Amino acid sequence: MRKLYLLFFLVVMKSWAQDSIPFVDNAYLEDQLYINVNYNYLPNTPDFFSQSGFSYGLGLGFIKDFPVNKRRNVALGAGLGYALNNYYFNVREADAPDPDLTVTKSNQATIHTLDLPIEFRIRTSTAQKSRFWRFYPGLKLGYVFVKNTDLKRREDFSVKDFIEVREFLYGLTFSGGYNKWNFYFYYGLNSLFSNTKTNPIDFDIHDLRFGLIFYIL
Repeated sequence: MRKLYLLFFLVVMKSWAQDSIPFVDNAYLEDQLYINVNYNYLPNTPDFFSQSGFSYGLGLGFIKDFPVNKRRNVALGAGLGYALNNYYFNVREADAPDPDLTVTKSNQATIHTLDLPIEFRIRTSTAQKSRFWRFYPGLKLGYVFVKNTDLKRREDFSVKDFIEVREFLYGLTFSGGYNKWNFYFYYGLNSLFSNTKTNPIDFDIHDLRFGLIFYIL
């Protein structure tokens, strides 16, 4: 009888041990398609520049997942994406004797960028677990391939001679959250705008984007 109990105990322990070891799918990848929507905020702007209206953006793309551990819940990600970001702002000539005469209101800059997102990814997922936590810090490089600007003119002052959008943008990113609801942040490391040939003032306006990001596959 003792031998029978011992055999039963060994069978149960073997079955429990097999069930407790997580199944590893060597082809398991995560979060390779994304869509994000965001609000664009311009903090710490100079006196001659002020944000106005509701500035917004959206993006979509593909990020290739490269797991670096056996469980495949720690990974590197690199991909390609597209983003549209819109900015509304007022601007005036910095050294104008009468600023009220040189203010141009409701200027608009819409930029289309080709993005290269790079991420370090930590998640609590498995191949069988569809709901999990994400923590994805990263870096994003952007090439501005289209600029649609509506820059106003008043008196003898034209915003087009004063300011322009940079062609290359780069910044820090973070996305994180649980299941479908994930927050998205971007902070530009270089200035969004640059001075022109006729304007010696050096701009230092960095954009902050925050919103939601949705991963599809």
